[in-house]
Amino acid sequence: MKHEAIEIPIISEAIRKLGAPTSALTRVGGLLYTCGMPPIDLETGEIVKGSIAVQTRASLEALSLTLQHAGSSLDNVFKSLVFITDNKLAGEMNAVYREYFPNNFPARSCVAVRPWSLFDIEIECIATVD
Repeated sequence: MKHEAIEIPIISEAIRKLGAPTSALTRVGGLLYTCGMPPIDLETGEIVKGSIAVQTRASLEALSLTLQHAGSSLDNVFKSLVFITDNKLAGEMNAVYREYFPNNFPARSCVAVRPWSLFDIEIECIATVD
């Protein structure tokens, strides 16, 4: 099955600034696959600095915008993967994550990774199209 890369201007440009050779979103059949979404400021395209709560919120807002651009939403996410630089940050990250998925948690993996120089979290997901 062929895939279709979908460009989201502010998101795609911000990811390219990081040097990542990826599309923000790919559609395969009725599924949407996002790239790992760093905490991006949706007005400036710059990386958001701050606590893990602030960065988690920015990553999830960027994911939400990305999915909306393709006709979906966070309500349609059935799998997510969180990359975090320190497992000690998971409690604060989970508090924000619950705000975005209050009723129906997607299946999720959370993986501790070596620290990036610019941010502490990256979140990707798989969702259905509305």
